[in-house]
Amino acid sequence: MSTLFTINSCKTFGCRNLGLATSEDYRWPDYRLGYPALHCRACGSYPPLFEAHQFNEWLSAHLSAYASESGYFCPVCYGKETIRYGYNPQGTQRVQCRTCKKVWTPKRQLLREITSPERIETVSLIVPFQGRRADQKLYVLLSFDAIQGNIIHISTNFTQHSAGAALRYLCRGNIEPDLDHCDIVKHVDMREMQFLHRSQFDEIQYGSAVLKRIAKGAILRPVIAAHGHFRVLNILFPEIKTHLISHECFLRGAVITVWAKLFRQRQAELWYIEEDISDSDTNMPWHFQGKTRHGWWQSQWSLWVQGKNRKMVCSLTNGDSNNAKTLSLAASRHYIQWLYKQTDFIHSAKLSAGRVTQILCSLAQDYNCKIMKENENREL
Repeated sequence: MSTLFTINSCKTFGCRNLGLATSEDYRWPDYRLGYPALHCRACGSYPPLFEAHQFNEWLSAHLSAYASESGYFCPVCYGKETIRYGYNPQGTQRVQCRTCKKVWTPKRQLLREITSPERIETVSLIVPFQGRRADQKLYVLLSFDAIQGNIIHISTNFTQHSAGAALRYLCRGNIEPDLDHCDIVKHVDMREMQFLHRSQFDEIQYGSAVLKRIAKGAILRPVIAAHGHFRVLNILFPEIKTHLISHECFLRGAVITVWAKLFRQRQAELWYIEEDISDSDTNMPWHFQGKTRHGWWQSQWSLWVQGKNRKMVCSLTNGDSNNAKTLSLAASRHYIQWLYKQTDFIHSAKLSAGRVTQILCSLAQDYNCKIMKENENREL
């Protein structure tokens, strides 16, 4: 199996088997925790097992569709080395892969070079759509250049591609409660407790997400959407070494699996960040307040205060603690504030999951144009 499609592997930082598809240390399926898991005897971990064949088929279709749409890499071999290859009869630019010689016409004529970010910041967002009933929920993943502020990838757990039953999201009614109004330290602790109360660590229950009876496509389990999301980013930016994510354990699992080679070599850093921001305009310095440990893994979090603002930062990969002061989710926070003021988004709750996904992608392009102009003006 190509490592590009590895999903069933050890996900423990520091383990020699991190991200490896096969190992003499693996035993599966193991039901010790009440669900089918892969037991890595080297580190003692039990990551949940996925239906690998269904995942591989869906991921192949997902990556090919993204490549055909964007032109950023080959839809067959996923190579990034391409050349312009004339025009089709409609006068649209064609592209050829230097590796496998595949020729195709990207649907979006955005063949500019994309700049690799120094840090990738990824958060989730839940937005409504019209399904079989009103107020169905779509799980959205947003990744940003954490320094420049632009969106580098956006995806939702709606897919137009065939998805096996094991990949599909099923709401069982036990929706995780909103923790937004908790004290930030208590918020982190309660979030960790939510992970433990799940049927398995990556099985989030975020609300009903039922498509209309006549709708094509499917709603994926958010963990599957996350692995697809980060696979795209890994093809675009294979050497990225700093990842900032919101506090969600399956985002950690997806990131550390996709960039496993760098994490095995201890060349990459992965951080959880939680924020409670009351004053986004302040320029006051952040002050360290202390450290606490939370959750099943007893991860160490540091608390920082900036006037009325508070944040908690957790290194998941022995990152340099001196960096914690400068890390934040500011790029995603600014975008979400902007998003909720956009008319198209405000009225999108009455639209289908597919249409909401399209609107989010379109608005992301608008936002990036806005960010580009602002960055250019700062340089003048």
